[in-house]
Amino acid sequence: MNLLEKTFIKFLKHENLTGKKLLLSVSGGVDSMVLLHVASKTISTALLSVFHLDHGARAQSKKDLLFVQKNCSIKKIKFYEEHLKTLPAKNREEFWRKERKRLSQKAQKDFGAVRILTAHHATDLVETMLFRLTKGCGAGGLSPFDTSTKPFWNVPKSDIEQYAKKYNVQYITDESNEDVTYERNLIRHKVVPELRKITPNLEKVFVTESEIFGETEKFIMHSVGTCHGMSLQTRNRALPEFLALPVILQSEFLRLIAKRPPSFDETSDCLRWLHNNPKGNSTKTIGGTKIQLKQNMLHWE
Repeated sequence: MNLLEKTFIKFLKHENLTGKKLLLSVSGGVDSMVLLHVASKTISTALLSVFHLDHGARAQSKKDLLFVQKNCSIKKIKFYEEHLKTLPAKNREEFWRKERKRLSQKAQKDFGAVRILTAHHATDLVETMLFRLTKGCGAGGLSPFDTSTKPFWNVPKSDIEQYAKKYNVQYITDESNEDVTYERNLIRHKVVPELRKITPNLEKVFVTESEIFGETEKFIMHSVGTCHGMSLQTRNRALPEFLALPVILQSEFLRLIAKRPPSFDETSDCLRWLHNNPKGNSTKTIGGTKIQLKQNMLHWE
C-alpha cells in the first residue's frame, strides 16, 4: 500500500470516520484528483460522494465539471454540481470560498455525509501561513488549517504529484494558478521557491510551527477566559482589570470581541487608546465592533 493511502486510512481512524459517509470537494486539479483516487481505492465508493463547484470564471470551467463528473461516473460515485451565476469585481477568492462552503454543505446534507474533506496539503499550509503573516493574524492565524477535514494537510505537494505520476491519475491544469497578479499565486511562484533555497524541508518546518502556534493559541484563549474573570458574554469589563492583563492577552481579547479580524494597526491603535487614560464616554472601533468607555468600564456591542 502506498504511503499516501496509508496516510488517508490513518486519518480516517484518527478522526473516527472509518465506515462513514464522506463528501469530497473536487476541483479537478492534481491535489483533489489524487484525493479522489486514494479515497476510492481504500474505502467503498458507496461511502463516497463528490462536490464540484463551477465558478464560471474561465471558458474551460464547463470542461472541468464534465471531467470530474466522468471520473465519478466511472467509479460509480455520487456526484453533486453547483454553478455560480455572478462574479464579483473584487475579493473573488473570498467569495468563492464562502460559496463553496455554503453549497457543499447542501450536498453534504443530501448525501448524509458526516464530513466534507478537501485536498489541502502541507505546501498549501506554507503559502497560507506566509499570506496571513503579510496581513497580520496573531498566533491563531498561524495555525490556519482545520486538520479534521484535510487528510493530506501534513503531506508536501511533491508527494501528491509523485503519486499522480506513479498511478497515472489524470487531472486538469488551471492556468489561472499561474497568474501572479493573485497574491497567493505570487507567494507560491516567487516567494516559496526562494525560501526553499534557505530551508529545503520547508513543509516539515511549517507543519511543526503550525502545531506549536495552535497550542499557543489554545493557551492564550484559555488564559483570556480565566484571567480576572474575563468573559465575552458580559460585554463589559472594568478598564483597570483589562490593563492588568499581559499585553498579548489584551490584544487577543480585542481580536475576540471584533466582528471581523482586525489589522495589526487597528489593534495597536485601540491599545494605545486604552493605555493613555481615555476620557469617559469616548469610543473606538476595532474590526467593526464599537468599544465605549463609561465610568471606567469598557462596553462593546
